[in-house]
Amino acid sequence: MYGVDIKEKLDAYRRQRRRQEMIKIFKNTIQIPPSWNGDETIKDSLTTTFLDDVEDVQDMESTCSDDSIDRSRYTVIQKVTYLLYFLLWVTLYIIMIKFEFGAVYFVLSALMFIWLNTHSRPKKLGELSAYSVFNPDCKAIEGTLDASQFEREIRYGIGNVR
Repeated sequence: MYGVDIKEKLDAYRRQRRRQEMIKIFKNTIQIPPSWNGDETIKDSLTTTFLDDVEDVQDMESTCSDDSIDRSRYTVIQKVTYLLYFLLWVTLYIIMIKFEFGAVYFVLSALMFIWLNTHSRPKKLGELSAYSVFNPDCKAIEGTLDASQFEREIRYGIGNVR
């Protein structure tokens, strides 16, 4: 009798905590607009926090059909958002064609697309920089050609690295 009561309280606590996490994630997705450049840092931080909690809860209890969480929901929302952006762009492109500015609109939107998708994201914690002088102990990343490696390859050939 006593063990059943504790289990019910624990289940109620877990459901309440899960609801609070869902509300927090929902508020964050509403407050943070979708990125135009595919920056994954914001989405990663939201989904990582959420999925870690889900995995912890799933390890401790079996999931019911009403409590199960669909992880593909974020990708569906993202795909729908990109589809809406594309439809908006096509609509504006058709309007610009009617005003005989279709080529100008296409070129400017292509330049805008390139500009928005080529900016760099913030560096993750522990990630090495491409420039070895910014890394701890000036450690180079894999695949970097340095002077000593180049000299060895010239003197001894590519296959004979000493």
